Amino acid sequence: MQISWTTPCEGGGWLFDTEAGCRMWDWHPGPEDKVAWSGSCRDDLKHGAGVVQWSEHGQAIDRFEGIYRFGRREGFGRYTWNDAHRFEGNYADNVPDGYGTLQIAGQTLAGNWHNGCLTVGGRVVAIGVPRASCMAGEDRPVRSAQQ
Repeated sequence: MQISWTTPCEGGGWLFDTEAGCRMWDWHPGPEDKVAWSGSCRDDLKHGAGVVQWSEHGQAIDRFEGIYRFGRREGFGRYTWNDAHRFEGNYADNVPDGYGTLQIAGQTLAGNWHNGCLTVGGRVVAIGVPRASCMAGEDRPVRSAQQ
């Protein structure tokens, strides 16, 4: 998952948690990147409640606590990029959808998200979708099955 004020999330590939036996999508996997999932798997994908912890070069980075349904975030969850940047709220089909709060760049933005987009206080923010699709009022583009 990538958050950007100006650019879409592109690229990516699969990481494999050898402990849980799940495949997990990563927007920018490197050869030393690792992922750990504390929940169960169904059809080789995260399914149910749990915690995902991503690591790069041996250092813990992004973390998600919440619910997955066949590899995609669904329902309430908390995504943490670092101590100052996090999202807490509802997810549908892997992106924020419903009420949620984003803390980023020293600001707190809260409101009702739709298809990964929030417009509040004259700002448009996107998580997991191109920001341009939020500004155009378009529905989220259909993703391939691997994402």
